[in-house]
Amino acid sequence: MRFPSNQAVLLTGASVGIGREMALQLAAPGVRLALAARDAAKLDEVAALCLRAGAEALVLPTDVAIEDDCRRAVESTVAAFGGLDTLLLNAAQDMGVRLDMLDDTGVLERIVRVNYLGPAWMTHSALEHLKRSRGRIVVVSSLAGLTGVPTRTGYA
Repeated sequence: MRFPSNQAVLLTGASVGIGREMALQLAAPGVRLALAARDAAKLDEVAALCLRAGAEALVLPTDVAIEDDCRRAVESTVAAFGGLDTLLLNAAQDMGVRLDMLDDTGVLERIVRVNYLGPAWMTHSALEHLKRSRGRIVVVSSLAGLTGVPTRTGYA
């Protein structure tokens, strides 16, 4: 995945897995990456690799399950980069147990907050900036949304 240089990209879930790999693939001279996730130490590692590739990298410790964190991430991105061109929604909460084996149903609320409300809040906060830049919203989805899996009942 490549974006034109001078693009300001806000990427959620940027510290591990697919998000980390997307950050590294996007990192190129002129690209400005705002890296959002909960783990600041892992974000620092990803940012260092992005900087080495020639991109600008802004570390934003963010929990997308918290509305104020979503708003702050967008505001910090716009303040640092002067705008926002792409909102890349990747953060997700998974579940690895069958519903009838679930001891703590709190994970179900976390899944709703991270997988639904987080992207909704982030998009709401970013929309005016994306309209101004004629930017884009990219949403990473899971194959589990198409095919149910017994251990992913609360997730998919």
